[in-house]
Amino acid sequence: MAKVKVITDPEVIKLILEDTRRKILGLLRNREMTISQLSEILDKTPQTIYHHIEKLKAAGLVEVKRTEMKGNLVEKYYGRTADAFYINLYLGDEELRYLARSRLKTKLEVFKALGYSFDDEELLNTMDGLLKKEHEFKTEISHEIEKNEEAVREFSNEDIIHAIEWLAMARMGRDEEALELLRRLGKILKK
Repeated sequence: MAKVKVITDPEVIKLILEDTRRKILGLLRNREMTISQLSEILDKTPQTIYHHIEKLKAAGLVEVKRTEMKGNLVEKYYGRTADAFYINLYLGDEELRYLARSRLKTKLEVFKALGYSFDDEELLNTMDGLLKKEHEFKTEISHEIEKNEEAVREFSNEDIIHAIEWLAMARMGRDEEALELLRRLGKILKK
């Protein structure tokens, strides 16, 4: 199984963002499971889980890892095709861009609740620009990891994800546009 798989197809990204499929991928992160096991945990019918598994299989996100005979039935155990999937909402179509931006709007409400005051659109544009840069760098680094799978095989998923975050911050620290956006963010978000 791959450590990291970068997902750039907007349709596959939308597929992953659907709630039940996201939960299935989360459950399969830790162990292989059957449709009945997933169905029981998620409180969904086996037919519903099968439908979602087939979509995830077609997208190359899950696969049959092993089969076992249970009486006259063959039980298939499904697992992920990668330990970590990296999606970049900024590579997608307008629908994904809208989703990325709307997720930021919630953060603005948190800042307001904490007593910060600012121009919503200015802050939203600054945060959006920073996230776009961050995702750009994380995508590049994730591709590097995909190409050097053997070099990182012994490290945990958590270590690899943190390494991606730190390497992205390092690249942002060398990028003039990102630094300017960070300075603007600092000016906007101060009491």
